[in-house]
Amino acid sequence: MSKKVKAAVSACLLGHNCRYDGSNKKDESLQTVLKGCDEVIAFCPEDAILGTPRETIDIVNERAIGNESGTDYTEWIEKYALNLCQKHPDIDMFVVKSKSPSCALASAKHYDKDKNLIKNGEGIFTKTVQKIKPDVKIFEREGK
Repeated sequence: MSKKVKAAVSACLLGHNCRYDGSNKKDESLQTVLKGCDEVIAFCPEDAILGTPRETIDIVNERAIGNESGTDYTEWIEKYALNLCQKHPDIDMFVVKSKSPSCALASAKHYDKDKNLIKNGEGIFTKTVQKIKPDVKIFEREGK
């Protein structure tokens, strides 16, 4: 009996209206990436924590900071990643939204305290997933 393949996918890429402004980034070509997956789990750390619509978040000094409130959401996003990985320990791959301060693999903007761009890198959620599951496959997608 072959192993069932389980993928966790940023919900906005699947067409869920969970982005900060209530929109989505549905990726019509995602079916190619997910071909052969037996189960797809939709996730959105920011929607789960803040709801939709919500304030935008930036990574400032390696922390997820709300642009309007100044609230540090880092630990909540990290906990969401931990809970998802504990609830679904057999996830084989993640497909994450590019440029997202939570989900990006390599394209999240990282700023210093004065909001000067330092680098592009991992989102807080994806960075946490990589610590928990260092061998899991992660793919970054832009969507529409």
